[in-house]
Amino acid sequence: MQQAKAKSKLTPKSTSKPKVKLRRSNSVSREAHMESSTVANILSRKLHESISRGDFAVGSSLPSERDLMAQYRVSRATVREALRALRAHDMIEVKRGRSGGSFISSPGSHTVIRSLNQFIGGQNFRFIDLVAAREAIEPAAAAQAALSRTEEKLDALRICSEECERNLDDIDRFVEANLKWHLALAEASDNPLFIAFLTSLASAMHAATAFEEFDIRTRMVVVGVHWQIYNAIRDKDPEAARRRTLRHLTAYGEVLKSLSEEAKPLEP
Repeated sequence: MQQAKAKSKLTPKSTSKPKVKLRRSNSVSREAHMESSTVANILSRKLHESISRGDFAVGSSLPSERDLMAQYRVSRATVREALRALRAHDMIEVKRGRSGGSFISSPGSHTVIRSLNQFIGGQNFRFIDLVAAREAIEPAAAAQAALSRTEEKLDALRICSEECERNLDDIDRFVEANLKWHLALAEASDNPLFIAFLTSLASAMHAATAFEEFDIRTRMVVVGVHWQIYNAIRDKDPEAARRRTLRHLTAYGEVLKSLSEEAKPLEP
């Protein structure tokens, strides 16, 4: 009886651990094979997803290279390649020395912008989608700019307004100046989320103004509204800034109405 009990106690230990390890190993290898990718890419993605879910707090460390090798049944070279990819995306910071390791980084605004750019770059947006997104974001950014702007950022917005006015007759230069104006508006809000969102929409905004319908008369109206919004921000009037920006974008949407009805894709 004692021998039977001893045997039953040993049975779970001899069967459970290898199965867990093999499942994880097979998962990484199988996904790499199915996606025609490398094991390092799959491992990097899994770690990226784990960090994004919050499995690791900012400032905490990932498991050691040896632990990752054992957990995923991969080589040291594979682990290091995966960690290099995470570092390139600013997900981790590598520290050397006895207390070193791979530590979770606090994501900066550039990380958010890059992720949004990757998402937006892979989509085919209609003009109406872009206008709707901007109507939700820019009026709020303008209102906050009226409350939060510094003299330096107000001056930057003024310079962009003058540049738009100076380049009315040159569509290419006007489009560039117009884009800079809207990004300067976001900067004046001093809200990193508004800045990240509008910066990520920049290429789509550029494409939406570089077409024949954006004629000289329309450009003159745009310049006039830019100055109205600038004045509201200068005067620290958030409601006027919000209202004028929304009216500006609504009118802009009307100019694009025919293109939107055709559901023409907007290619960044």
